[in-house]
Amino acid sequence: MNIAHSIQNNTLKDKMVLTVKMITCPFKMTIHVNLWNVNAIKLKSWENKHDIGQCVACIIVMVQWITIFVYISLSALLPSFYIVVNIKQSKPFNTILYKKLICLLNFLDKMEEIGTAEGLEESTKTILNVLNNSTNSLLICADQYWPSVAIGIEVFNKGMFDLRKRNVKCRFITEVTKENIAFCKELLKIAAVHHLPGLKGNFAVNENEYIASATMKNLQLLSQVVYSNSKAVVEQHNFFFENLWDKSISATEKIDEIEKGIVPEIVAVIKNPLEIKNIYFDVLKSSVTEIMLILTTSTVFLSEENDGLMQSLIEASNRNVKIRIITPSFSNAKNEIDNLSQKNKIEVRRIESPFDAPINILVVDGKYSLIVELKNDTKQKFTEAVGSAIYSTSQPNVISFVTIFDTLWKQTELYEKLKDADNLKEEYIKKLRVADKAKDEFVNIAAHELRTPTQSILTFANLLKYDVNKNESIEAIYRNAKRLNVLIKNILDVTKIESNKLVLHQENFNINDLLTTIIKDYTRQLKKPTYKRRIKLHYTLQSEILEPDALIHADKERIIQVISNLLDNAIKFIEKDGLIRITLKISKGDSPHANGYAEIIIKDSGSGISEEILPHLFSKFSTRSFQGTGLGLYISKNIIESHSGSMGAENNKDGKGATFSFRIPLIKTDLIQNSSGVSI
Repeated sequence: MNIAHSIQNNTLKDKMVLTVKMITCPFKMTIHVNLWNVNAIKLKSWENKHDIGQCVACIIVMVQWITIFVYISLSALLPSFYIVVNIKQSKPFNTILYKKLICLLNFLDKMEEIGTAEGLEESTKTILNVLNNSTNSLLICADQYWPSVAIGIEVFNKGMFDLRKRNVKCRFITEVTKENIAFCKELLKIAAVHHLPGLKGNFAVNENEYIASATMKNLQLLSQVVYSNSKAVVEQHNFFFENLWDKSISATEKIDEIEKGIVPEIVAVIKNPLEIKNIYFDVLKSSVTEIMLILTTSTVFLSEENDGLMQSLIEASNRNVKIRIITPSFSNAKNEIDNLSQKNKIEVRRIESPFDAPINILVVDGKYSLIVELKNDTKQKFTEAVGSAIYSTSQPNVISFVTIFDTLWKQTELYEKLKDADNLKEEYIKKLRVADKAKDEFVNIAAHELRTPTQSILTFANLLKYDVNKNESIEAIYRNAKRLNVLIKNILDVTKIESNKLVLHQENFNINDLLTTIIKDYTRQLKKPTYKRRIKLHYTLQSEILEPDALIHADKERIIQVISNLLDNAIKFIEKDGLIRITLKISKGDSPHANGYAEIIIKDSGSGISEEILPHLFSKFSTRSFQGTGLGLYISKNIIESHSGSMGAENNKDGKGATFSFRIPLIKTDLIQNSSGVSI
């Protein structure tokens, strides 16, 4: 349409432009013919001088091409001459020449779109042409095999380093692996390189050209490439490249991770059963030192056996990987369990009763954890039995499940010792049952506590894409992330306490000021319009010394953790409206040489402490509700005792609520009676 319009206008400027276009048409034709798939000519057949038929066929094809070239050249030059002769006239073009010009330019436009180079020689030649034609920039996106081709094959290596000599700005995206890390380091000498895991497909674009290959092999030339200098194709793949570049990470960072053996931290909820299965067995195959496995039901064990679990464990043991398995005692799985426990490096321990929670916990090398939730444990196939899974390489998450496993492992050891004894006493049997029950409750609670905030975070994060008012979603994500963080910290604290590795960062601070600040923070939270219950806090300071704001030497963060835990418990067990009285008593010492102590008393009007829970209230996994893991009071008491203090609890004498208190030593005291109270 533009050509026809220019001809109709018949202006001097339009004629000159058209003249230049037509004069250059033969040269453009020569360039594009070079890029065609000329394999049809088969010039190599000349080497076979005994095949006369092929030689004649080649001569005929060459004559045809020469004829076409001469015809096109004349078709372009004749109207060009016509334009020059009539440059000052207003005569229209000859109709026949006009039609030839339109056909010629349309033909050339089609030639510019796309072509294919077949064979090693033509493919290599086309690739090198693209490299040599790059003057300002070159973008390459290719899979993990490309670095070995670009650097390991001499002809491409020379072309790549020539880009650097010509100051061509290059950027490369590939997948950095252990196998191609040396080649990637060489590529970094040429240009910026990014890593994109699981990258598939291969393409490159410069200012005007696009080239691609569907497949690529390690250190092998390409046998087929697709070429195009279409502007639309080039712009489209420039857009693709920029999007992938934004999603990728620096290759230097990935190389550093591989060389140092660093596992990138991942926390992912997976719902695709096939993906769960692949990750499950990939993690087993990657094991180096130890596998920890909790199988909750015999059906799960048998269904996984059908999908190769038994074989994967045996292969791991053959690699000297230590394997520990915890599973319930079931008669229908007894033979399989016994056969497995007889293998070298595999130790199986049984739990007295099955788990209530249908989950499967796998921890490998202390680096990977996979918690699989079962939606139908009656199915015989893994992909039919599983529902969703949480896969993590985050160290806090993995360590928390290592702690769970070790706790259960010690309990099974205790159980087996008691079972093997000749005369079991009733007291030990009772302790075992309590421990077994606490184990079941903890596994159920831990599974719920981990799943609930994780699902909430995923749900509200997905809603952010559609929610106009994002504040509620962000608040929900923050609240659930905070809840998940508290759970992980509690489990890690238990690990530190059990291993005597709880470290205190002690300093001198004012216990009265600290308590006042905490109470004000809680008061603001309780007064929020979204909080349905009306709970009031009343704070009283009672002092026997001259300076009521006495100093203590303690870990401030740990003391805040204890006070917050006691206040949270008090609030949680007040069903409707209520009152919480907080009292700080600063007392002189019991002897003339003592510095005195600070005692914090928290008295609530809630439901009180269950008589069943009260005897072992400060033990692990003891809880009065389904909200929490029962670790808070155990951790709090150990923190206070590590400060040379003490903690206690009792139900109120009027039958309403409970009172928790703890003492901690002061630095010094000046004796005098002082008392004050305030309602906040």
